[in-house]
Amino acid sequence: MATAGQAGDGQMAGSRRDPVLQSLVDKVVAGPNPNPGAFLLARRGSDDRFGAAGVADRPAGTPMTPDLKFRTGSVTKTFTATVVLQLVAEHRLRLDDTVQSLLPDQVRTDNALSGAPITIRQLLNHTSGLYDYIDGLLPHFRRLDQFWPRDQLISIGLAQPRYFPAPGTRFRYSNTNYLLLDLIVERLTDRDMRTNLERRVFAPLGLHDTSYPLAQTAIDGPHVRGYADVSLLLPDAADPTRFDVTAFSPSEAGASGALVTTAADIARFYRALLQGRLLPPDLLRRMLTDTVPTTGSAPPAVAYGLGIYVYATGCGRAYGHGGSALGYLTFALNSRDGHDQLVAHTNWNSFMDTGIDEDFWAAFQRGYCGRPG
Repeated sequence: MATAGQAGDGQMAGSRRDPVLQSLVDKVVAGPNPNPGAFLLARRGSDDRFGAAGVADRPAGTPMTPDLKFRTGSVTKTFTATVVLQLVAEHRLRLDDTVQSLLPDQVRTDNALSGAPITIRQLLNHTSGLYDYIDGLLPHFRRLDQFWPRDQLISIGLAQPRYFPAPGTRFRYSNTNYLLLDLIVERLTDRDMRTNLERRVFAPLGLHDTSYPLAQTAIDGPHVRGYADVSLLLPDAADPTRFDVTAFSPSEAGASGALVTTAADIARFYRALLQGRLLPPDLLRRMLTDTVPTTGSAPPAVAYGLGIYVYATGCGRAYGHGGSALGYLTFALNSRDGHDQLVAHTNWNSFMDTGIDEDFWAAFQRGYCGRPG
């Protein structure tokens, strides 16, 4: 049975299956790759094309399609950064305001905020030097669906020394930055991040399939199930290299990566953002051009702005973000004017951080630059 917004052959309504995109995703799910399913959704103005292969649900055999919901991981950061920059536009926050002045209760002599002041800009562009709390989670892990309080995650991030003492001197990706931004937004607006996202982004853009769940581990509606190599976490699990981790709590990511959405909603968000519907021109320009080199990042990433990556692709610069949530891997690439877009997704990744498989890596880059078949 076709789901809402989906044609009877498994494609999205108004979208056409493209042979070039299809050949790319077919390679992603072909053996010996562990990926159960994958899709590419490409948009050139009003022309929508896609390729989809494999399954969204292994036991049920549900085909993978671009209209299903999935966890986006760090694509969330561009949404969070948009809310922060809207507060800057409203003169409720400045990019040079410091974390220490905004969150004095978080500063202690024995944590990482006791050093040199860190600004909002440095949180947004990952030049704060703060330790990434994700790297310190394993000793605290008890079960997949456990709830992770934001204060606990921030404490893990601030308990370790900074990666480098002088903020603003170089790039070092850290999810701790975006949890601090979450707390700052909540303090300034007296509303949590979910409410801010719903009022400032989701509702104005009509992102009806996008949500920001924290305590809820189930995904509402038709969705992709995520699979991961959990050999380190659950060594005695059946089939630990492709274990169903759909119920992993999004509270582990919060404002750095908790969104659930669809490919169409991601594309709609980035097009609206890049065409100036969410930020005034000067702040959108800063978001895209106030960048730092992403030293150590895998290509095509070359720079990071205020919550958005700059990619050097074979067909010019692109803007967007990648996202890795346990069991899900997503990339969104967009031209500067939002006319050309690609959303790529696969429902497998490795907790062991063995890297992105070459076929998926090639698929999203070639899919963005390739001509339709």
